[in-house]
Amino acid sequence: MKRTMTVALAAVLILSACAHQTTTLEPQVAPTSSTSTTTIDAPDPTAARALVAFDACDDLLDWTIDHALERVGPYGLDGYGNYPPYAVLEDFAGEPGAVEERSGAAQQKDAVIGTNLQEVGVDEADLVKTDGERIVTVSGNRLSIVTIDDGRLTLEATLDLGFWTESLFLDGDRVIAVAEGGFDVMPLGVASDAVGPASYSPTVTVADIDISDPTEPEMMRTLRIDGRIVSSRMVDGAVRLVVSSDPTGFAWAYPEGGGLRSERVAEEKNRAIIEQSTVQNWLPYFILTDLNGRDRVVEEGTLLACDRTHRPDEFSGFTTLSLVTLDPDELAVTDATAVFADGDVVYSSNDAAYVATSRWVDPLLLQEREKPVDMKTQIHKFDLSAGGAEYSASGAVPGYLLSQWSMSEYDGYLRVASTDAPQWWDGPRSESMVTVLDTTGGTLRTVGMVDGLGRGERIFAVRFFDDLGYVVTFRQTDPLYVIDLADPTKPTVSGELKIPGYSAYLHPIGTGFLLGVGQDADLNGRTSGLQASLFDVTDPDDPARVDRFTMDGGWSEVEWDHHAFLHDPSSGLTVIPFERWDEGKEGPPPNGGLVLEVTENGIRKVGVVSHGRRGYDRWAPIRRSIVIGDTIVTVSDGGMMASDGESLETLDWVDLG
Repeated sequence: MKRTMTVALAAVLILSACAHQTTTLEPQVAPTSSTSTTTIDAPDPTAARALVAFDACDDLLDWTIDHALERVGPYGLDGYGNYPPYAVLEDFAGEPGAVEERSGAAQQKDAVIGTNLQEVGVDEADLVKTDGERIVTVSGNRLSIVTIDDGRLTLEATLDLGFWTESLFLDGDRVIAVAEGGFDVMPLGVASDAVGPASYSPTVTVADIDISDPTEPEMMRTLRIDGRIVSSRMVDGAVRLVVSSDPTGFAWAYPEGGGLRSERVAEEKNRAIIEQSTVQNWLPYFILTDLNGRDRVVEEGTLLACDRTHRPDEFSGFTTLSLVTLDPDELAVTDATAVFADGDVVYSSNDAAYVATSRWVDPLLLQEREKPVDMKTQIHKFDLSAGGAEYSASGAVPGYLLSQWSMSEYDGYLRVASTDAPQWWDGPRSESMVTVLDTTGGTLRTVGMVDGLGRGERIFAVRFFDDLGYVVTFRQTDPLYVIDLADPTKPTVSGELKIPGYSAYLHPIGTGFLLGVGQDADLNGRTSGLQASLFDVTDPDDPARVDRFTMDGGWSEVEWDHHAFLHDPSSGLTVIPFERWDEGKEGPPPNGGLVLEVTENGIRKVGVVSHGRRGYDRWAPIRRSIVIGDTIVTVSDGGMMASDGESLETLDWVDLG
């Protein structure tokens, strides 16, 4: 998950503090809606042509060289090489939200509640996983295996992974660790006479660890791929990765001294480098190493076959976005398919993966932070099978997507929430919309749309359930829109609620209720601290907030990472990790886990659990919580603590620092 949003949120939350609960409801701001429903007739105004696969490697090479020669300059290729790539989509702050009743927490046993997921049966990597008897967690590059028995914790072993990660899968006796992308120095590339410093390229690392003997975990094999991880899923033991990879192996020439002539000479050298490039420069490489007994390379090569690589009709950059399927037993690449485009949003159901990309934007426009005009997000659908993925269809929606929760597949339709302004653009002219698409041939065809949501605001949270959608936008107040999707061709706004503050994460409570976790704010939009709001949406035409809990000066990782949230639907037990920026004042500790009971009847504070200074030179913020039987287990970088689920009394502690 990205930490840039952590800093951004923290900077605005250095405020005064004490926790309090509000049960008396404040007056609600009367809704003033200017939304409209758009009935889509042919031709589709947001249509995107289907991706085109390259027939052969010569075709791929001709296409990349032609486009690169148009964009190469005296300092290399725009956005690549020795400079970090310019984002085409936003630097999204994680993937907010998940649900247990429909989307489900990972529940290996009835009494085990683990990672918060979007879809039942589609596991998502996280920094802690459990099967109810073993708990595996990672802090930095250290993997820890802990066993639990009747609330008692035993640290069985630790393992130095050799790389930093917060992404684990647990499948039987196997732990799959996915590193998001460290940086390796690339060797000098195509032209031996190129000058300038060596380029740097991120590398994804996937490790397979045997924990059949929890006291002696053993790394069995590793897979390394050029690029950075965008998303990962596991279904029935098969791991699927989405990897974003830039061109590699280019050692660009740079101007020697000042003046136009030196720039011209460097540009000509760079044009020659492009003309001499090979397919291997444009497609990512992989290396699979077996570590069982001795290090040896089992397999290596170009990740993508040319005829499994696609391009959109409109140029979208030289980054390849690859959907990779790994063998569940050997970690070998069984299938890989890709599109020349970049993106940060991936949604996966059990049967299909949807990859959101956007067209290439001139880097100068991004540097000037101007709002791109008529921007669309293209969405590419890949049908999933046990052995791989096949490209199926493409479509487009206006604007930008917030996260994986901006998309949802239901009853053959894809519903997408978007905002026509990027997150980095803070202007008054913006609006959001919900678009409904179906698959017709090779096209994700727009069949209906409702727009005009939150004019002058942007989306902070999205949730889709069956034929209803919930969208939160924010600038000064928090409009919660209830979208009726029963008729996919005519989605409408059923109801709207405006209250101070916003919800960054929405979670279902019972039947017809939602819990929103976000920030309280005044009517001018100034945030003041953590807020949990309970919404009654039993009547979609008249949503209402019926209870709330606030913590002045507080904020939670839940606001940008849904994995940090825990809710037990059987008891209402809810755990929200928090931090406060007013540590010197009275109230709860500077960080910990806020334990609430949230039911249809309201929000009740149970208490706070905190790791304090245990085994750590400072207060260790709680990152995750899980439930095993009657025990709440909380995890921080300092250690792991078991607490009684009712009294919150500490049962045991193990130091992981």
